[in-house]
Amino acid sequence: MSHTDRIYCFRAESVRSHFNETQLPDWLEVRANWQGYRVATQPWVADVAREIGLLAGDDTPDDWIRHLESLGLQKIHQISCEDYYEETLFW
Repeated sequence: MSHTDRIYCFRAESVRSHFNETQLPDWLEVRANWQGYRVATQPWVADVAREIGLLAGDDTPDDWIRHLESLGLQKIHQISCEDYYEETLFW
């Protein structure tokens, strides 16, 4: 396992029709607000999922964006996790 323990945070402004919020994998924390969707990776789950073959790709922002796009999220950009968790305080 990589043991990077790196959390990446993103904002997605929209979703495709096949997006199903109830079927998101456990290695993602997804929250919706008036700006769209906020996503944080859960590395302690993602590392295991990669090891057993459930999650492909490297632990990089670009690979995470591709993964999020494959789930149906659109217009994704990386945000600071400080912003992500600060917004969570007011959620």
